[in-house]
Amino acid sequence: MIVTGIPVSGGIAVGRLVVVGALMPTDVDSVSVSESGGSAEERMTRLVAAVAASRQEISSIAAQTRQRIGSDPAAIIEAQLLVLDDPEWWEPIRDEVLGGAEPTTAVRSVTEAVAEALASLDDPYLRERSADVLDVGQRVAGHLVGRSRTHALHGQTGDVVVAAHELTPTDTLDLDLDVVRGIVTEAGARTSHAAILARQLGIPAVVGAVGVLEAAAPGVVVVLDGDAGTCEIDPEPHALDLARARSLGRATPSVITQSVTTRDGVQVHVLANASSVSDVERAVAEGADGIGLYRTEFLFMRSDGLPDEATQAEHYAAVAEAAGGRPVTFRTLDVGGDKPVPGLKMDPEENPFLGVRGIRLTLANRPVFDAQLRALARTSDAFPGVSVMVPMVSGLEELDDVRRVLQDVAPRVAFRLGAMVEVPSAALLVDALAREVDFLSVGTNDLTAYLLAADRGNRHLHGLYSEFHPAVLRALHLIRDGAKETPVSVCGELAGDPRATGLLIGLGYRQLSVSGPLVPAVKERIRTIDTAAAERAAEELLRARRHRDVDAILESRPFEA
Repeated sequence: MIVTGIPVSGGIAVGRLVVVGALMPTDVDSVSVSESGGSAEERMTRLVAAVAASRQEISSIAAQTRQRIGSDPAAIIEAQLLVLDDPEWWEPIRDEVLGGAEPTTAVRSVTEAVAEALASLDDPYLRERSADVLDVGQRVAGHLVGRSRTHALHGQTGDVVVAAHELTPTDTLDLDLDVVRGIVTEAGARTSHAAILARQLGIPAVVGAVGVLEAAAPGVVVVLDGDAGTCEIDPEPHALDLARARSLGRATPSVITQSVTTRDGVQVHVLANASSVSDVERAVAEGADGIGLYRTEFLFMRSDGLPDEATQAEHYAAVAEAAGGRPVTFRTLDVGGDKPVPGLKMDPEENPFLGVRGIRLTLANRPVFDAQLRALARTSDAFPGVSVMVPMVSGLEELDDVRRVLQDVAPRVAFRLGAMVEVPSAALLVDALAREVDFLSVGTNDLTAYLLAADRGNRHLHGLYSEFHPAVLRALHLIRDGAKETPVSVCGELAGDPRATGLLIGLGYRQLSVSGPLVPAVKERIRTIDTAAAERAAEELLRARRHRDVDAILESRPFEA
C-alpha cells in the first residue's frame, strides 16, 4: 500500500516504522490520578523540577542545533525558553497547583488556553508563538509523567522511519540521526519549521500523508520517497531491494571547495546564508564560495539593547575575517512588528508583514541606521569583498533616501550597494532598480508570499503557497530578464531546493545563496545540469498555466541532456 503526501525533503529512506507523538490526555489523566494526594509543596516541587529539566533539554537541543546546522534553526528553539519565563503561562499553572490541581492537569489546561488565545490573534508573530507554547507544555508534561514525546525511539537500533501526526521543531532536532532515516507525518506543510529543518539535516521527509498512522502498524518496513512524496508500506521484496539500492546511491555529498560549473562549463557560484560568525565558519568548511546573505538583525536580537557602532564594526569585521577573503554581503537590519528587537520601539501593527519593516523601519530610525551604515563602511575599508544590501525595497524613492543617508554618514563608502527584490513592485520596476544599484538579490520566500497573498506558515494554505507556482516562475524570469547586466542572486529557500537548481540556471541565475549545510548538495547538483537543456526546460515551465503542469515537467527530469 502506498500513502501519498507532500514531498518536503528529498531522498529515499528504508526502515522500520516507529510512531512518535504528543502525549494523549489519557496519559496525563492516568498519571494525575496516581499523583493525587501530595501536599501543595510536593506538587510544586515536581512542577519546578519538570520546568528545570525542560529548560536544560531545550538549551541542549539549541546548542547542538547551532553546532550542526547554524544559528537560525537554533534561534527557533531558543524562542521556547521565553515561554518558560512568561508569567502569562507560568503564573496560572502555579496558582492552579497551589490551589489543589495536579501539575500535569494544570500544565495541560493552561498550555491549551494560552496557545488557543495566541492562535486567535491577528499578529502573525504572536500566532506563531502558539506552537511554541504547545511544544513547551508537552515537554514539561512529559517530564512530569516520565515519558518524552519521542520515547518510542529509545533503545532503537538499525534503520528507522519516524511517523507522527506532526513533529515540532524540537522533535525534529532531537531525533537520533544514527538510526532515523526518514520522517513521515500526517499534518504539516512544505514551509513548516519541521520541514525546513529536515531539509537542512538532510533527512528524507514527507508531510501531509493523511492516513499513514492508520494504515501502517509500528514495526512494519516502509519505503519513504522524499522526492515523490510517497510512503510505501510493507513493499514487495523486489521493490524493497530497489529502494535500498537507491538509498545507498544517495550518499552524503562531499565538500567541493572550488566553484563549480555545469556539465557544459557554465560557472555557478554557490554562496551561503548566515547569521553568526560560527555560521560563516561552518559555511566555509562546507565549501561555500562566499556569504550571499548575512542577517545583521541577529546581532541586534541577541543583544540586551541596541548595539553601538563600535560593537557592530567589531562583529562585522569578525564575519568578514571568518569568510577568509571570500565575498560577504551584509543585509541591513531587517525587522518589523513581527520581529521585535530589544531597545527599538516598534508600534503594534494590525498587519506587520504589510507594515513598517525592513528599509522602511530603518529609514524611520535614523540613529540606528546611521550607526549600522558607519559600521559597515568601516568594515568595507578593511575588507574589499564586503557588499551591503537593503531589504524590502518597493521603489526608487527608498534607494534615493538610502543614498542621501550614505552621503551624510559615509560619503566615501567603499562597499557595493544592492537591493533585495522581494516585493512585487520591485519585481515590476527591476529594470529601473538595476540601473541604480551594483547588484540585486531575490528573496523568494517573501516574494512568493506577497505574489500569492499567502502566509507561508499557514498550514491551511500549503496547497497555494509554493515557490513553484506559475506566477512565481514568471516573476523570476521577469526579474532576471529585466536586470540585464546587473548581477542577480537568489537567496530564498528556493535556491537550496534541488528541484529548482536547473530551473534557476535555465532562467539565467548564476549565483545561489543557500543554507550552509546545503552547499555541497547544491554544488553536486549543478555539476549534473546541462545549461542548454535547462534553458529549454525553463521556457517550457514559463508556459505552464497550472501548478500541476509545473510538477509534471519537473518530474520528467528535464535539466539533464
